[in-house]
Amino acid sequence: MLSLVFPNRCIGCEKFIEAGSRRQICDDCFGRLLFLKTPAHLPRLDKQYFDEAHSAVGYEGSVLDWVHQFKYHRQFHLIPALIDLMLQNPVDFQKYEAMTYVPLHWRRRWRRGFNPAHLLADTLAKKRGVPILHVLKKTRGTKPQAKMDAAARLQNVKNAFACLKNRIPFAKEKTLLLIDDVLTTGATVNECAKVLKKAGAKRVDVLTLARAL
Repeated sequence: MLSLVFPNRCIGCEKFIEAGSRRQICDDCFGRLLFLKTPAHLPRLDKQYFDEAHSAVGYEGSVLDWVHQFKYHRQFHLIPALIDLMLQNPVDFQKYEAMTYVPLHWRRRWRRGFNPAHLLADTLAKKRGVPILHVLKKTRGTKPQAKMDAAARLQNVKNAFACLKNRIPFAKEKTLLLIDDVLTTGATVNECAKVLKKAGAKRVDVLTLARAL
């Protein structure tokens, strides 16, 4: 009844979506997305600490706009659609003992009011029945990386993360899935994986909504 009174529109083209559909993206827009089914190859990393890095879709077209609207304009109504995209990746969620996420420095978290990676991880964890582990913290502020080259990105986030001491035992010998919004060079998730492995994590895989192509 609600779908008849308040028709659902596609977040891409605003076309009406048929009543009863839970998807927020119409078939035409969905078909234009580039879905990524294999792990990323990230040759710019000097040493890779995570085991595999997966992304749902290419960071292009409509996905660029959706991520921007979500991260910088608080368009939280997009979250179900973004999660639906992440669930298209053939990652076996049941093999992970917990999910965690890339943290923001407290100043940026305070200015923005939320952490996009945390929101995605929390929603995804509830959808798949996997515990979420709040274990990482960002120890210093870093510059925005959007316009940096690969070398600058690597240096910008070097040693910028740590594990919360009282949470380290929960990561020890665990198989973890690390969540973030966009994968570019892999510098950020690699630094997070480094401290998780140092804390004793057995395996750390990465899943992001999008990957820069």
